[in-house]
Amino acid sequence: MSNEREAAFLKEELPKQILVHSPELEDDGVFSEVELTTPEHLDGFMSTIHKLSFQYHKKDGSDVRRLHLMVKVMKGSDEFRESSLAKIQFGNEIYIYTHVLPVFRDLLAGTEVQADWCPGVYFGEAGSFPSYSDQYETMLVLENISPLGYVAGPRLDLEETHLRLMARNIASFHACTYALRIRNDPRLQQLIDGITPLDYVHGDKTFTSYDVLLRLGADRWYSYLDKHPELLEKLSFKQDMEQLRQRYEATPIRLMQKLLARDDVFSAILHGDYNRNNVLFKLDDTGKPIALKMFDFQENRYATPAIDLAFFMYMSMTEELRERCWDSLLEDYHSTMLRSLAAILKSISNDTQLTVYS
Repeated sequence: MSNEREAAFLKEELPKQILVHSPELEDDGVFSEVELTTPEHLDGFMSTIHKLSFQYHKKDGSDVRRLHLMVKVMKGSDEFRESSLAKIQFGNEIYIYTHVLPVFRDLLAGTEVQADWCPGVYFGEAGSFPSYSDQYETMLVLENISPLGYVAGPRLDLEETHLRLMARNIASFHACTYALRIRNDPRLQQLIDGITPLDYVHGDKTFTSYDVLLRLGADRWYSYLDKHPELLEKLSFKQDMEQLRQRYEATPIRLMQKLLARDDVFSAILHGDYNRNNVLFKLDDTGKPIALKMFDFQENRYATPAIDLAFFMYMSMTEELRERCWDSLLEDYHSTMLRSLAAILKSISNDTQLTVYS
């Protein structure tokens, strides 16, 4: 814990706010036996994660339980938060939990599609918390799902069973955007408007951290091709690579910006950083993953779903798995998305409403 002021807020004031804001708790309930820790392994580049737990008692005694929570707050100076776009990122993340997910869950009510993509949210606000600090802050409180048996997947590369779960999970999430669009539901535009654009390029300014990483990645890719000219034997591929280098070798971040172009058919509300680091899996007795929950939505955007698919399929699997499972994983994603759409719209899979996504 960085200082006594912050600790006092998290242990004394925040539980009160949680009782007021969480629909499943009574605001006149009682909390006690508060415990607060800050695990070093959860300390991130832009945020600090605290573990908070306390005993909750409903006033009439009908509900007594211990709540296990994770508290995510921004870190760094005001200058760092501005330069890293932390206010936008963490503000958008809170918006997903407090505005987007409730609409998606309402959409799925009464269908066979599960809406349990994420840990439960108990509190999410951005602004001034005078008893915590003098800075603009974001405060997000989520259910700690570790006690429920959720664990990280393999450290480097996921296995096929993990990847299929990820494909199906994000497919049903994307389907909610498409269902709202097909229904001409005015809530979709309201949700889109509530997401602050997180551009890679804005005017003559670039998202610096991404610019550096993309340049490094592009340099490595072109260097690899230069060392292995046999990979360019296919004329069409060679021409594509030459065109790519001509257009984007010096500014690969502008190619990423093109992926954010919106269209009225396929753009969806995304996770934005969907990879093995931002999901936890629940395993059965044999160690097979049977469920997952995703988190860390600060990179969320309204854009092509290819961003979510590319992130987890390139960053979370070996070359051997890509060669063997790439097409079938995309088919798994697509079939799950169509089934989810049909369930939400209460239509059959070959309904003409679904033609554009078929």
